[in-house]
Amino acid sequence: MTSWHSLFFPSDDAANIVTALAASLESLGYTRYNPFGLLPGKAYPQSVRLFVAPAAGGWVRVIGAPDERQFPLLAEAGVCLWAALEGDAGRIAVYQGGEAGELHSALLPHVRPGCTAEALQAALNRASQPGAAGDSALPLDTLPEDVRAMAGDVNLKQAEKMFSRLGGQLLRKTAADSDTAQAARDLLSSAPDWNSPDGMMLRAVMACLTVPENWREPDFVTLRDAYQLHERRRRKPDARLYPGDAETMARVPDALTYTPVYGGMAV
Repeated sequence: MTSWHSLFFPSDDAANIVTALAASLESLGYTRYNPFGLLPGKAYPQSVRLFVAPAAGGWVRVIGAPDERQFPLLAEAGVCLWAALEGDAGRIAVYQGGEAGELHSALLPHVRPGCTAEALQAALNRASQPGAAGDSALPLDTLPEDVRAMAGDVNLKQAEKMFSRLGGQLLRKTAADSDTAQAARDLLSSAPDWNSPDGMMLRAVMACLTVPENWREPDFVTLRDAYQLHERRRRKPDARLYPGDAETMARVPDALTYTPVYGGMAV
């Protein structure tokens, strides 16, 4: 996973969001297609790949990177919250009534009990200082709960130094192969960093809202891979599983409750 994108709609009707997404893609010239069928679909040079999650807690989440021209179309009938994190660069925006809105006023009606208007504003303004007490360059927040618990007694400063040293060794060992080295650098630099200032800002904002606590999961790649395998087993229950397939399916056991909305365009 190199980037994370999600849309959030305050709604209990996931089917309506699916319809709105499909209509917005078609109005922009995209053709709907299904990449998970028996036969390979047509390849498009430009595509939008999305999954709509079942409604939960009064919200519908859309996983994947949309065409930004969809936002005003999707917000004609309500609020559309967009959040993205690419590497350490985060973005958050809200659209309402067919146009971009002011974040604080648009999100205020959706603040969870116990969070004040001032707390929401502080979260929107949040920017962590490098080296601040309690901040760690290690992505501990992205680890499973049991692993985070095991990390409780770890000296984070020493661990960060080891992490940086291992990363440097990886790049030095691949330096002879420039393509491999660049790919390694790209991977290390583009993975979503939820402990970066922007990553922590997004976490703080979402913590103020009534969105479900697991609002970050699953990510697009994890869901897509699990969905493909679950769909293959649905069509053919005795389909062979290859090494790693069972683990991939177990990461999103309810993958088939998500609805794929794919659109392609021949540029």
